[in-house]
Amino acid sequence: MGLGTVGALVGRVQERGELAAALVSLRSGPGGVLVIEGEPGIGKTRLLLELAHLADGTGCAVLSGRASELERDLPYALWSEAIDPYLAGLGERGVRLLGLLDPQALAGVAPGMLAGSAPGSGLGGSSAADRHRVHRALRDLLGRLAAARALVICLDDVHWADPASLDALAALVRRPPAAAVLLALAAREGQLPVALSRALAAAMAEDRAARIEVSPLSRAEAGELLGKDPGVTFSLSGGNPFYLQQLARVPVRRVDGRVPGEGVVPAAVAASLASELGELSPQARLLLQAAAVAGDPFEPELAAQVAQLGEPAALQALDDLLARSLVRPTGPPRRFAFRHPLVRHAVYAAAAGGWRLAAHARAADALARRGAGVMAVAHHVEHCGHVGDDAAIAILMQAADSAQVSAPASAARFCAGALRLLPAGPGDGERRARMQAALADAQSAAGDPAAARATLLDALRVATGAERFGLTVAATYADLWLGRPHDARRRLQVELRDLPAQPSRDRIRLRLSLGMTALFECDLREAEAHASDALDDARRIGDRVLVRVVPALGLLARVADARAGETGGSLEQAAGELDRLTGEQLATRLPALWMLARARRMTGDFAGGLADLERGLALAAQTERETVRLLLAVESAGVLAELGRLKDAGEMAEQGVELARLAGSPPLLLWAQSALSRARLAAGDVGPALREAREAHSSGARPDFCATGQPGWSLGLALAASGEPEPGAQMMLQALGGAELRLVLPAERPAAAADLVEVLLACDRPDEAGQVLASGEQAAARAGTDWAAMTASRARAALLLAHDQPTAAAAAAAQVARAARSRAPVTAARAQLLHGTALAAAGDRPAAIASLIAAESALDGFGTVRWRDAAVRELRALGHRVRRPARDTSSGTPGPLTAREREIADLVAAGRTNREVAGQLVLSAKTIEAHLRNIYAKLGVRSRVELTRAVEQDARPPAG
Repeated sequence: MGLGTVGALVGRVQERGELAAALVSLRSGPGGVLVIEGEPGIGKTRLLLELAHLADGTGCAVLSGRASELERDLPYALWSEAIDPYLAGLGERGVRLLGLLDPQALAGVAPGMLAGSAPGSGLGGSSAADRHRVHRALRDLLGRLAAARALVICLDDVHWADPASLDALAALVRRPPAAAVLLALAAREGQLPVALSRALAAAMAEDRAARIEVSPLSRAEAGELLGKDPGVTFSLSGGNPFYLQQLARVPVRRVDGRVPGEGVVPAAVAASLASELGELSPQARLLLQAAAVAGDPFEPELAAQVAQLGEPAALQALDDLLARSLVRPTGPPRRFAFRHPLVRHAVYAAAAGGWRLAAHARAADALARRGAGVMAVAHHVEHCGHVGDDAAIAILMQAADSAQVSAPASAARFCAGALRLLPAGPGDGERRARMQAALADAQSAAGDPAAARATLLDALRVATGAERFGLTVAATYADLWLGRPHDARRRLQVELRDLPAQPSRDRIRLRLSLGMTALFECDLREAEAHASDALDDARRIGDRVLVRVVPALGLLARVADARAGETGGSLEQAAGELDRLTGEQLATRLPALWMLARARRMTGDFAGGLADLERGLALAAQTERETVRLLLAVESAGVLAELGRLKDAGEMAEQGVELARLAGSPPLLLWAQSALSRARLAAGDVGPALREAREAHSSGARPDFCATGQPGWSLGLALAASGEPEPGAQMMLQALGGAELRLVLPAERPAAAADLVEVLLACDRPDEAGQVLASGEQAAARAGTDWAAMTASRARAALLLAHDQPTAAAAAAAQVARAARSRAPVTAARAQLLHGTALAAAGDRPAAIASLIAAESALDGFGTVRWRDAAVRELRALGHRVRRPARDTSSGTPGPLTAREREIADLVAAGRTNREVAGQLVLSAKTIEAHLRNIYAKLGVRSRVELTRAVEQDARPPAG
């Protein structure tokens, strides 16, 4: 969208101030989001144009795009319009100099510059990228564009954006580029999709977004806009600028017949539009109608072909439309846009239905002759195809196939369009079932498992034979992602009963699916039984791949049930069997790697589990298995955290959260957010940890096997870390199943006990902590693994210290530190911290200092700020001088604090009260209190006095 010519902005004093404030924040911080909302015609676009010109005048780079009402099936159309012209201005060499990490992933977003680039250019690529990959590449691109100068992205009519563009926008709002990028969005009030609305709400809660609600003009402002007294038009328009100008342009009079736009705009405005359109010459009106079909903006050549006008007549008609300001030139040459989307809507609605059908057919033919992409052609075919039109069905299914990976919502729309054109004859049943399966695949990939389930169940009503079996298995996984394993189980049992009793691959597949549903319901014995039956069948039919893969399910069920001792060497044996498979063989059985890694994690083999997960992630990326990739990514977060790779753990958990959002699975999102909360908490980011856990808890999703005890477990820990141990303990007791820990998998009870004991001791509730520890020790004994014993021993050491037995506590902690050092370095360092604390309580100051120095150094190296700071506090209490916490050299203030936390820390150090800080920053006093809790935790201070000293000390120049 070109910026166009912008006259003086009438009124809007408050709005202009907010635009200026957004640009000031952009120059001094990392950017943010600005949302401009209001009714149609209220002036949202005008404010975006004002922002673009203000940004351009202050040296910012500006990208602009606008979504269109009738092109919501064209993937990434909003981003393409914003980015492609800008990259074209940079040229191929300029784009290459950006050093993009994954330019091939942007081929669908910026087709003009990145699709079809010369081989070896490093810019193009033919394979479609999945949505998550596109989002990462887009974040990288925007960050690099903003490296030289701040970037403002103005996106208009976002409520009409295609699903792929909206997914990308929501992802960027949740995880913005690490650069000065301002996302400015204009949309009709209350019409943004749920996912984007939630992302914006979270950004506003974090002070990363602001909203401008555009109100009507006053009567005086209306007069200034029109250059005269508005008269009766003011009351008819309600102060809406577009309505005012339209009513002033053509006086209202009676209009016979249909009034285009009625129901979208007030009747008087619709009548004015109809009157204006009625004054056009036949050729100008015909070209305008053709342009409404061709797109907005449109190319006059395509509009002329749709209108069946020769070039001289079309150009004369275009001149007429330009003279009446019904259309206007845009930035790129030979492209024109409607005066306002409402004008296009009115023109399209006023065209006769039969004419529109033929016009879309002519547009499809013209685009096909030009060699346009199949999705551009399919967009028009969807509007003009008729039942039984095999050519139209083929085009729509081809478009669906092209969009399946990068824009599955568009693929689902094209599939649904093809199904509407399929005859209902008895001979088309098998074809319909295949197309319904494709539709369900697209719906599932688009993050709508409920729609996929409904499609599959509809197909199952008439499907038979092999088609029915595949649909049943697909419906099973839709149920699992929706948190309905019981429904899946019941359906699979019916299918298994109807199969012949002899071994077969179909029977094995059903057994595995039944085992998976039982596992997700935490029915571990039944999961193991189905895995055993599947393995027996695999051996009988001699399928070597299945013989090597199937044991992972039964193994995980036994380990999770704290019966790992029954497996003997099964873990290593199972790993060896999977290692013997080629990548191609394993690619179709990727969940086995997740199962093996999960079992390894439960037994404390974090390095082995990480190797399995990394292999699985590589294969999942190659084969575009997004759901399996989600399982592997979230599992990796916990493993990486135990290995001391906190940054990597956070990145994997963030990836898991985004994949879970895209999958539309409430249980998997709950698990991913809980994992992200734990990773954030381990790194010392208490506020973000609390936020993720609270969002997961508020979802109301029921935790399955992946996340038993969550999100209450993570939320309780985050509450305790933020200075609220009592609510944290209550939350954990409820989520974990009381002191017996009955709502947690048996293998995870020692870890749950260790965490809950820590929180209960912070509440000075040692007796309850003892009861919890007894449950954890009982589970550890049942598990029979040294990892479970180590985990319980760490909790025992903490309880001994609370009962004033520091010598025994130190001995227990030292044993854990030694045993965990080679396999779980973070656990070892935490045990070392506990060891030093116990030695200090026992009065052995030199040994305590030595132990605490070792713990502080190790924890600092891992980036586990919260526990590192605990070691610092203990050392200071012993009178040992400790280097201050790491400084954020870019800001000159204590770190690791966010920009907002640094600002608050400086104000508090200057003597401001919480209320004064809140007033100055336009925040609530509760928000300031929450920020201060995080600041205290990060800097290892307990009071405002200590905070002031830390800030003053950090401000001193270094010696020498």
